[in-house]
Amino acid sequence: MKQAMAWLLPLLFVSLILAAQTSSFAAGITPLAEKVSHRLSYMKDVAGYKAQNHLPIEDPVQEAKVLDSAKSEAEKLGLDPTTVEPFIIAQIKAAKAVEYRYLADWLAQPETGWQPRPLDKVRQDIARLSKEILEQLARDLKSGRFTSDERSSFFKVVHEPNLKESDKQQLFSALLAIRLAK
Repeated sequence: MKQAMAWLLPLLFVSLILAAQTSSFAAGITPLAEKVSHRLSYMKDVAGYKAQNHLPIEDPVQEAKVLDSAKSEAEKLGLDPTTVEPFIIAQIKAAKAVEYRYLADWLAQPETGWQPRPLDKVRQDIARLSKEILEQLARDLKSGRFTSDERSSFFKVVHEPNLKESDKQQLFSALLAIRLAK
């Protein structure tokens, strides 16, 4: 019995260490991915409001405001704004793609029993989440967290309706390119 325990104990110890590393590694991108997913969850309200009010999905003025605000906030947080810009643009593109897909779905089968929230309220929530995303990015990068190995974790967490794998890939690729300011 002692001989069996002699080789089992080191194996158990190594297994515990590997499990701890794997779970902390997988959790590395999860908080950020949850925030990105939550931000995208507002796109149904945005699409619904725009559809009801006959507004276009494309809103270059709003997109410019979002981008300028994000770059300014990124700089305050110690992120390189030029590396943050492609990620913000990827979020905007993913959001518009989700909105367009909702509109296409509603052409075939209109949504019943649901009303979108007012656009100004939704935009406030999106702005709050955008700031939280940048804050999380800054914390994560300062602790050196992102690698391409976290792609599958990101893809599992970011799972909003009407979001395609290609949208997730653009988001993740842009995310990997973000750097701290020098």
